[in-house]
Amino acid sequence: MSTSQSLGLRSSRVWAVVTAFGMIARQGGPAATTPASAVLSPASSTAAPVAPADSGGVLTTPSASSPEPDLPRIGLPVDPGSTVEGLVEVGGHDIYARCAGDGPPTVVYFTGWADDQTKRGVNIARGMERALGPAFRVCSYERRNTGRSESVEGTQSPNDVLADVDRLLSALGEDGPFLLLGASFGGLVASAYAVAHPDLVAGVVLLDASTGVDYDIDEMHDFQGACLEANRKADAWDSQEKLDNCGLAEWIHDRRDLEPAVPLLYLAAQDPSGRGDEADDPKRQAWVESWSPGTWRVVSAPHWMDEADVSLVADAVQEVVSLIR
Repeated sequence: MSTSQSLGLRSSRVWAVVTAFGMIARQGGPAATTPASAVLSPASSTAAPVAPADSGGVLTTPSASSPEPDLPRIGLPVDPGSTVEGLVEVGGHDIYARCAGDGPPTVVYFTGWADDQTKRGVNIARGMERALGPAFRVCSYERRNTGRSESVEGTQSPNDVLADVDRLLSALGEDGPFLLLGASFGGLVASAYAVAHPDLVAGVVLLDASTGVDYDIDEMHDFQGACLEANRKADAWDSQEKLDNCGLAEWIHDRRDLEPAVPLLYLAAQDPSGRGDEADDPKRQAWVESWSPGTWRVVSAPHWMDEADVSLVADAVQEVVSLIR
């Protein structure tokens, strides 16, 4: 069950906005916790850290844990075009990652929200690798606190999220240009990377994904969605990701003018419930169409299309690559 469902704090219309930041239960799969934020980076918000609901008002720190034993480590430096998979040390903790195939551009895959450690983005990416073929280099990773990556104390800020991506790609010898592929919540991470490094981004493909415009939508609804304090506490302290989601969306919103002038293709599932209220789709679509070019396309695929229809995803990647090669 998602955090927004369990809290039961808003109408069905605004609850749908909540799911634009977080992710509802998969069709036939495990539910995913709705992300939000509690501890924000100084660059993104002046909000102070908040204590978990069951802490008696005392601010505590989520615990850290090491990755699974006996996992391989990627030997560095990585030979160009080689297939590598395993742990990489980034900023004092280990991230599990994989790169395979050739490029350019290198496709960087950002997986959806992880409800627990069974969500393994690297495994999902293998299906897309096969669909794209060896002529495309695909790099994927599992965010800190998820999958086979190390758990780290504290709530993630936008700076933490981006630092992990920057250090990982640098360690792997990947210097761009990149085609960003964001699924569901992973679209928010892709959007953050795009405004942080517009010169390294060649194109973007989003799969029924969250983006910085979801912050505007939440603001339209008086911040009763992912930025609602109760949701921010739950996501910052109780979720697997411990990820400052509302702050990340705000961070992107505040840097909108840095978006790169590159092609963006947004695949929107016919059932809009995974991304939010259908009534807010015109605002999402207008944002998509502000790209160069930006295409909003409704497809007959489920919200988790990165797992359910890899051929559709591969076609979308090839379409955007054809615009930039």
